[in-house]
Parts: sequence; structure tokens; C-alpha cells
Amino acid sequence: MIEIRCFRNADPPRLADVWRSADLGPAAMQPMTAALLEASVFSKPYFDREGLIVAADDDRVVGFAHAAFGPNRSRTGVDTQVGTTLLVAVVPHPLQEQIGDELLRGCEAYLRRRGAGTILGGGSAELRSFYLGLYGGSDLPGILDSSASMRRLFERAGYETGERIAVLRRSLHGFRPPVNRTQLAIRRTTALRAIDEPARRTWWEAATTTGVALRRYELLGQEEELLGSASFWDMQPLAGAWGVVAAGLLDVEIESPRRRQGLAHYLVAEALHDLSQEGVSLVETHASSTNAPAMSLFTKLGFEVTEHGTIFRKP
Repeated sequence: MIEIRCFRNADPPRLADVWRSADLGPAAMQPMTAALLEASVFSKPYFDREGLIVAADDDRVVGFAHAAFGPNRSRTGVDTQVGTTLLVAVVPHPLQEQIGDELLRGCEAYLRRRGAGTILGGGSAELRSFYLGLYGGSDLPGILDSSASMRRLFERAGYETGERIAVLRRSLHGFRPPVNRTQLAIRRTTALRAIDEPARRTWWEAATTTGVALRRYELLGQEEELLGSASFWDMQPLAGAWGVVAAGLLDVEIESPRRRQGLAHYLVAEALHDLSQEGVSLVETHASSTNAPAMSLFTKLGFEVTEHGTIFRKP
């Protein structure tokens, strides 16, 4: 008989076993270990054992699902009004579909108990509470198209397709920043500063990126005025399984009075060049397919869409 319960302290090695056996798709970190799960999941200050739902067949753990929340507006804590099931992992089993369905229902019940009025499926740049670097690449991309069994699970449960997220990659072999009149003018009036392990700007950023090697590029104007920034992280050990040295671009921010002046293009191009000089061979980033400015920026810089993910929404 299948038992559905919440997380117990003895579960981490068993959950790592489930991860290694489940069909999570090619964008899942392998081989998974209990230590990696500890760093990315159990050690987070907002980890709630009741949100990690486990399926056991007698003494054998055969699946798990994880429900969580994103940050409040001030990014000083979590906001339980919007919740999501980040992933569902089930080992090959005669009752595999039924186990997945029960795990998802357990996550939904947990989210409702905590006060969620909106229930989603999959993580995102906003909802990256867990699993950064373990699933999806440079950020959480919802449920990837290549994770076919998870997609079918949410569709069976009546979830609707919401936001589509593009996974974009750019090889840095031979990369050179573009040279034109706008870029040259920006170069003459600004300075670029690279900061390794910068101070995290909010509690939420600290909670979600602690444990990853972060580098922030800041574009400075006259009198050290901050014009914008771009944050990257070293995608090891995930990228090691791909056989490349990769960096993940988490965000690009330009101060509102200076937008639409070519600063984002210049900042990211200079950052890519600097990373290439340090041996990084690939950069990955994610963007909503409806975010036209971001898609345009990355396309101009030579990024190509390699995959899509979906944020599912429970009606």
C-alpha cells in the first residue's frame, strides 16, 4: 500500500535515490546526492517539512513532490498567497501515474492550508525558492518540455498552460563585444566593475543564492552613479555534467531613468567578454517568451533558444 506523508529527517538519501531513478529529463542534475539536496533544499531558512510530500511503498520511498512559495514584495520573507509545486519525481513503478497524482494533490492541499489563492506548477526566476542549479539550468524554467512525464502529470490534473519561459544559450568561443557609435559613446562615459561574491541585496537573494558562486557586473557613470547591473553564477557542478564551463545569467537591471539607451546591451556584452577571457565557454539565461525587450536583447547578442518551459496554473 502506498503511504503519502510529509518529509522525515531520515529521508534525504532516499530522496536522492528517487531523483536518480525518476525521469526528470536531461536538465536535472545527475548524479544526485543527499549533500546536494541539503545545500539547495533542506538548509534553506524557509524549508517546511510539511511542503515536501513523500510517497512510500512499505519501507521504500518511491516518489516525492515539493510545494513552496516566493518572496513578499519587500523580499524580507515568503508570501503564501501564491504557491507552486516545483517538481514531482516518481521512480518506475506499476502505480507510477497514481503516485504522481497523489503527490500533486498533497502539494495542493498543503498550499491551500498555508493560504494560497493561486496555485502554480513549476518554479521561475521569481519562485526560485529551491533547486537552483539542480533542475532547469541557469534558473528555474517552470516544467521543461523535455520533462515529459511531469508535463503530463500537471495536464492530467487540469492545470492550464500559463507563462512560457525560453531557455537561451550563447557560446563564448571567439566572442567579441559589438562595436558601434552607441557602444563607443557608452564606453567613454562609464566604467565596468566586476564583484565576486557581492553582498546580497535582499534577504530573498541571500536565501536563494547562498552556496552558489555569484559575480555581479556593475555599470557606473559619473561620480560612481550606479546605472545598472548583471548577475551571473558559476553553474558548477551542473555544467560539469555537460562537459563545459558555464555561467548562468540570473538578472539584468538598468536604473529606470537610463533605460532604452543601449546600456543593457553594452553591460551584458562587456560581461560576456570578461567571462570568456576567464575561460567560460557557455552562458545560459532564461526569459519569458512574452518579454519582448529581453528576448530582443539576447537575440542581438547571439543567444539562441534551446528549450522551453511552462509555468502551469491551476484553474
